[in-house]
Amino acid sequence: MRPDERFLRDTFREQLARLRALRVDLRTLGPRATEAHAARLAEEFVEPDRSVAFRQALEGKGRPVDFEKWLRQDRLSPRETRGCLEWLAAGVEALVCVRFDRRAGFPAVTLVVRTLDEAWASSWPGVYVHFAAGRALAVTVHYELFQCDLRIGMGSPYR
Repeated sequence: MRPDERFLRDTFREQLARLRALRVDLRTLGPRATEAHAARLAEEFVEPDRSVAFRQALEGKGRPVDFEKWLRQDRLSPRETRGCLEWLAAGVEALVCVRFDRRAGFPAVTLVVRTLDEAWASSWPGVYVHFAAGRALAVTVHYELFQCDLRIGMGSPYR
């Protein structure tokens, strides 16, 4: 493992440890579960003609993934910080979402939405996906937020 990759992985583990100390209910997923969730993310939230390239981007160990560029553009819009987590899980009973780190090859994390503070979520680049709600929230390295809502409009032209 390269020193810069080791640093990134150590930083990721420190972030998770800090969130656990703040009583965020989270679980790190193993490689198979991460891959299964990534496949579902590609299938549901990425245009079909781009899903293979997206999956390849997720496999690039440690390389940055700008999720807002991959998510379905017909369902993507900027989002204000306030209420972003409430929006993510609105209308569904399950309050667990899956978070993918901006760095490819890192494990996905499941989070109980109500245990995560808005400020923490909006300052941790990556994408939060609530599959049951059909929503994803992308956080950029510049702390911009983009919401992808599969339930807006009249059905999907893709699926």
